[in-house]
Amino acid sequence: MTKKFLLAIAVISTIFSCGKKNPEVPPVTPPVVITVPERLEITPTTSSILVGQTTQFMLKYYNNVGALTPTPAGIVWSSSNATVASVSSTGLATALLTGQTNIIATFGSISATAAVTVAINNTVLSIITISPAATQEILLNGTTNLTAVGTNLAGGTISGLTFNWTSDATTNVTVNSSGMATGIAYGSANVKATNNGIQSNSTNIQVIRQGGFVGQSSTGLAKLKIENGVLKLQTSSNFSVANAPDLRIYLTNTPANINGALQIAPLSSAGQTSGMRTWNVPLGTTITQYRYALVWCAQFGGAYGVADFGL
Repeated sequence: MTKKFLLAIAVISTIFSCGKKNPEVPPVTPPVVITVPERLEITPTTSSILVGQTTQFMLKYYNNVGALTPTPAGIVWSSSNATVASVSSTGLATALLTGQTNIIATFGSISATAAVTVAINNTVLSIITISPAATQEILLNGTTNLTAVGTNLAGGTISGLTFNWTSDATTNVTVNSSGMATGIAYGSANVKATNNGIQSNSTNIQVIRQGGFVGQSSTGLAKLKIENGVLKLQTSSNFSVANAPDLRIYLTNTPANINGALQIAPLSSAGQTSGMRTWNVPLGTTITQYRYALVWCAQFGGAYGVADFGL
């Protein structure tokens, strides 16, 4: 018998207990407010302009519970090479000399950075674009292939370029000379390509744990991943589970019960029994601490779906 078949049997065997009410219903645990690091996001992350032109940078601020809130007062803007481009107190950069500089927005101990390339004309290399640009999720020891294309400000492709690929977290993700990224530890990294001092946009690579739900008509995937230093549990867009009263989702090492499990969130009361959902996992929990994501019927005491992340 396959491991997946045995797991399904274990889940199904616990479902029959949902027909009778468990006299010891676990109390509803109130939502836990989990603090996360504050962060800034800057857009655009790369910009290419001619000498004398300007480009406006915008900011988003996420507070210590991960909520997008109005950008606070006290943002400090700076340029790493003010001879190439200067920047005003409102994030407006002005191109002064050919080259590349980083525009930095700082608030307290947090910052966000964007690259500005200043070109002398429309024909020289000004923009390097990595594809795919969207965040890539890979499993431990998995790989993904990235490509880079260089263009000028007129939109023309410049052929014959050789790129230098870099990862900002080589303990998590390495990248070889051809743009193949490999996940070597759980976490994430931003990968960029450069040529002759011109830097590309970055692609975020996340090394995750993943498992498919089985049991009680449950479908979809559960993922554990680290984003901005915070461990998150996420269900896929095709996730669904049969309706039942007081469903809750846990992380656990015992797929047939909630002994020693870590409750993440209620599902039924929050209308979250299908679709992509993301929850912050309580601080202090490591990505390898639990093997399963478990959807549990708390009122009647039974499993409604289990996803195995593997060893």
